[in-house]
Amino acid sequence: MAHSTAKSRPLDILYVAGTDADARERADALERAVDDGSDRTVHPATSIDQIQEETADIDCVVFGESATEDGGVHLLDVVEAIGSTPIVSFATSRPGATEAQTSRVFDGYVRRDTEDAMVHLLDEITWLCSDAAGREAVGSNRTSLTQDKANVTALETAATIVTCRERDRLFERLVEGAVDVLEFESCWVATINFGNLVPRATATTIPDDELEAIPLDDPLSVAFRARQSIRLPDLEALEAVDAPFDHVRSLCSVPVGDVGVLYVASELPDAFDSADLEVLEALCDIASATLERNWIETGIGNERDRLERERDRLADERDRIAGERDALRSLVASVSEPTIRYELVDGEPIVTDVNGPLEATFGDDAEAVVGASVVEYAVPSGLTEEATKLRESIRAGTQRELACRRETVDGIRAFVVTVVPLETAADGDDANGLLVYEDVTESRRRKRTVAATRGRLETVSELIDGRVRTPLNTASGYLELAEKTGDAEHFEMVEGAHEQLADGLDVVTEIATGRSEAEPVTVQEMAQLAWVGVDTGDARLVTEGDLVFEANREQVRELLEYVLSATIEVERGDGEGTVTDDDDGDPVTVTVGTTDDGFYVAGNRPTPSDADGDRRTEPDSGRFGDANRSGIQLELVGRIADGHGWDVGVAEDDDGTAFAFRNVAAIDTN
Repeated sequence: MAHSTAKSRPLDILYVAGTDADARERADALERAVDDGSDRTVHPATSIDQIQEETADIDCVVFGESATEDGGVHLLDVVEAIGSTPIVSFATSRPGATEAQTSRVFDGYVRRDTEDAMVHLLDEITWLCSDAAGREAVGSNRTSLTQDKANVTALETAATIVTCRERDRLFERLVEGAVDVLEFESCWVATINFGNLVPRATATTIPDDELEAIPLDDPLSVAFRARQSIRLPDLEALEAVDAPFDHVRSLCSVPVGDVGVLYVASELPDAFDSADLEVLEALCDIASATLERNWIETGIGNERDRLERERDRLADERDRIAGERDALRSLVASVSEPTIRYELVDGEPIVTDVNGPLEATFGDDAEAVVGASVVEYAVPSGLTEEATKLRESIRAGTQRELACRRETVDGIRAFVVTVVPLETAADGDDANGLLVYEDVTESRRRKRTVAATRGRLETVSELIDGRVRTPLNTASGYLELAEKTGDAEHFEMVEGAHEQLADGLDVVTEIATGRSEAEPVTVQEMAQLAWVGVDTGDARLVTEGDLVFEANREQVRELLEYVLSATIEVERGDGEGTVTDDDDGDPVTVTVGTTDDGFYVAGNRPTPSDADGDRRTEPDSGRFGDANRSGIQLELVGRIADGHGWDVGVAEDDDGTAFAFRNVAAIDTN
């Protein structure tokens, strides 16, 4: 509905719009808005020149545009042109956030997009023009116009600084903004460089050769050192301060964070007030924060790039490892020898894969083996030295060969285990490799057989000289005498020589054909074979030296199984074959070693005074004899030893029990 307007004096109104058509149309509409008999004239205007011509006789101005609308006149220019004349905003909405500074200059506001907008506008104009207090408010608003323009310029400068990403350009914008806001032409930024404040960006009015670097101990560097703004009202009154260049009377220096200083100079004394200093400090704070933001963003960008490179490297490493894994799986599967693939996990080799030949040879299922310790799987319990050698070989990362004996589906077999380290990751972690088993049981037997055969041939040669050739020579000599003399006694001598020759030939034949059940064996081999055949518990086996000799394999194995079992039982007990209650739980150590003419088995248990578990060395032969008090029965041991022509002795004291086997004929395998 329409609102009536009280009668008032004639009014001259100026309607400002962006185009001539809008200005004329809305001016006519305002003039005809209410037919109340009031006398009013509305003049359209679209330019500053028109506004300035009409302002002298105008009672009120209507600004019908957005405060900063493109294509029209600018609000601040209009306000500057109309002076103290009241101004009303006639727009579709109130000034927004981007017009916060300019909106303070309006004396009234009416929405253009409402019903009876022109009537409301006329009411607002009438009220403003009839209110004396309103006129006084108009005057006070005009006095702040200059400051508003400076604030707008400062905000625009701050926006250009905040959006700057390049360091040098940021300093240039800071200088340009300071010049625009304060309208002082002599302005520059100096940044710290090796103990001096070096000019980095200067206003266009300052010649390039005017400024020099300012040392940090110079009075003009106080603002940087103290991180505090300094205002020098008159340099001529300060003898200790030299002007940065000629004709400078007053100087304002504001720190830009910890990177430099903004200097503003004037040829007039006391040219800067506290408001100027506040504006400069605000600009420098914004510049400092922007520099820090840019530095942080650069660091984040660099870190992001580094992480992306690391991600790509890890992806390549993952692909490389996956390729190696697949290649290793193919390799392990294709190897005809029993093979284990392992990885070092916290320094301990762990089985990661096995091939079919290993499952077939040892009768173990792959799923049960994978994840187990390589050392615990590959080395029988108690063979501490062998376990240590294998673990150290794997950790060393070099290819090595180790001898071992293991229970297989075909019995205990001898193997040479080759440790094959493979390529590791770039950082040295995740070392992996292969353990390849080569069955050398038959090859070693053949080697020992050849050595034994060679020894028999040497023995045959000696027997031919001693037990064949001598009787043959004797028979030949007596046969010649018998032919000459015909004496029967000579024929008897020939017959006796022939009998000796026949006996010698039988011995030679037996030795040459190897009809006995003896075969070449080694002390270490038989000790380890016997060890895995008895219940050793947590006892440890140590071997010292080795010896090759001919013997019945099964009998020697039976002998050593009994000796090892008896030694462990005695060492665990109280000397009568029973286990004591005060057993401290330390493991028993059994040593199998060689002597000049045989081998021995000795057991001892570490005690507090023997904490390192020193092993018994070669037993003293003088201490060997019948050891009935130990409960050890020597019948089996003696029978097997006698069958091989060995001498055996047993000794026992508080330190342990020992068996010694003497007169064992060694075979030279070299």
